[in-house]
Amino acid sequence: MSDHSLPKTVDPLKYADQNRVLEGNIAVKLLPRLCEVLAEDTGDVAVKLEFDRDGQHLRILKGSLDANLSLTCERCLNSVEKLIESRFTVGIVLTDEQAKNLPRSYEPLLVEPDTLVLQDVIEEELILSLPMFAYHDHCDSEHGMQTEASDNEPLVERENPFSVLSDLKLKK
Repeated sequence: MSDHSLPKTVDPLKYADQNRVLEGNIAVKLLPRLCEVLAEDTGDVAVKLEFDRDGQHLRILKGSLDANLSLTCERCLNSVEKLIESRFTVGIVLTDEQAKNLPRSYEPLLVEPDTLVLQDVIEEELILSLPMFAYHDHCDSEHGMQTEASDNEPLVERENPFSVLSDLKLKK
């Protein structure tokens, strides 16, 4: 279930000026774009967001996200649980011009002056943290992996389509 300690929206500029820290959980099922790529939409995401100013007085958001997500194994196509951990720091900006002037160490987070939907930031960072391919450590019959050729079917020998080329090479 979702912990109500996380507000839906915040004023990111005000929170950064006040050095606010938000901690809580959000249910995975409340993140619809993330759920599209998951095998199951169960579990929670542990969230810690720190709004702050850095040494150059730029407003930043440091985040920490931890979730056990159910992905689809690319080998056996069954569900596989993976721990997804995301640590990020983004620069809070209001305009594209401010985004261009951010140090390279920060990705820009373009916000409205008084509204930042936390769920959107959390969901985007989790999607970016997903592995390209998810696998079980050891895929075998217990995970439902099926071989391409059944044990009852004999293997058919096929002629190599490039054997003609080797004949041509030998004639020279």
